[in-house]
Amino acid sequence: MHDRRGALQEYLLRTQPRTVDRGRMAIVERELARVVRAGVPGAVVEFGCYRGGMTAWLRAVLDSVGADPPVHAYDSFRGLPAPGRHDSDYLAEGEFAASIGEVVTLHEQFGLRRPHLHAGWFAHTVPEQLPARIAFAYLDGDRYESTLLCLRACLPRLAPGAILVFDDYADPASPPDRAVAQPKAPGVMKACQDVFGTPLAVTVVSADPTWTLGVYRHAIPPTVSAAASSEAAR
Repeated sequence: MHDRRGALQEYLLRTQPRTVDRGRMAIVERELARVVRAGVPGAVVEFGCYRGGMTAWLRAVLDSVGADPPVHAYDSFRGLPAPGRHDSDYLAEGEFAASIGEVVTLHEQFGLRRPHLHAGWFAHTVPEQLPARIAFAYLDGDRYESTLLCLRACLPRLAPGAILVFDDYADPASPPDRAVAQPKAPGVMKACQDVFGTPLAVTVVSADPTWTLGVYRHAIPPTVSAAASSEAAR
């Protein structure tokens, strides 16, 4: 299958620099490829797709390794909801508004298979329209309530070995072993800590001094891990 990553990356860096960059794309590619190599079953999901830059990147990475799971993208397409008490007002209500047409056009432009698009507030789409099994999810909801809702919905559906990547997880100025919330989107880390009960569940990763991502790796049950190791040793 034709590898469209190079052309797509250069295009996105020119046209969508606010939400995608080389570092983010490299980390997402690495984590998604890890899921594919491990044979983790399930769909690929994105919460907060905006104009579809990362959505298209997910599909391009999957195509490059010959994997064909469905990609589901969720967005209000009306911009962000109003900030709540755990959020900052750095990002305004209505910011990041886009249209479904922009997402579809981008995929068509690069010959990528169109994702399953779910338009509406997360509370109206995610509970009823989330795939039964999830292998990988990219969470870019920016708000506490958005992240909390999506995370709670995802966890029961995660396949063993699944990976969640959180955008704007931590303050890039803080050391990874003592990470604090990203001041522009403090609700993201707060939601993760409220769900997991500990900051240790999410690993802080970054390839840039201005942002960080958080990565959660869903544990493979010991019996599954042992069976896989035994099989590999044969």
